[in-house]
Amino acid sequence: MSKRVLVGYATGTGSTAGVAEAIGKTLAARGFAVDVRPMKERPSVQGYDAVVLGSAINGGLWLPEAVEYLEANREALAAVPVSLFCVHAMNCGSSPKETKRRLAYLDKERVLVTPAAEGFFAGQTPSGAESNPIARWVFRAFGGNVAGDVRNWDAIEAWAESVPV
Repeated sequence: MSKRVLVGYATGTGSTAGVAEAIGKTLAARGFAVDVRPMKERPSVQGYDAVVLGSAINGGLWLPEAVEYLEANREALAAVPVSLFCVHAMNCGSSPKETKRRLAYLDKERVLVTPAAEGFFAGQTPSGAESNPIARWVFRAFGGNVAGDVRNWDAIEAWAESVPV
């Protein structure tokens, strides 16, 4: 019997859902039974051998529904390996300053669970037609440094290949 893995996600625009699906596909290819579910549906952790949870980053933080899920399931999550991932559009570079800011995206979550693995992935930003000029200016002013869909599917797959189960 193969191990069961829950991949939960919180998304704002759908970019994180795509990343979660790709992680689930890779875990399934590794021979695990995988369920990919939005955390807003509050899937039970019971019966899973490992859990992978991810959220879009908004204002440097996980989405509220993802944090609420961690808080509500903290005890059950302590009994299985939990890996966390973020999908973001700021601090995607390799400078020490950007790396420090990127790693801080999980500071609050690390208080709730001890991650077996952490992944940070550039996501997808709205196109010019999907956002207004002021929003695009604010995004750039606060360090937004990607445009369009910059999800690196090879990096996402490689991370999912290494997730402890």
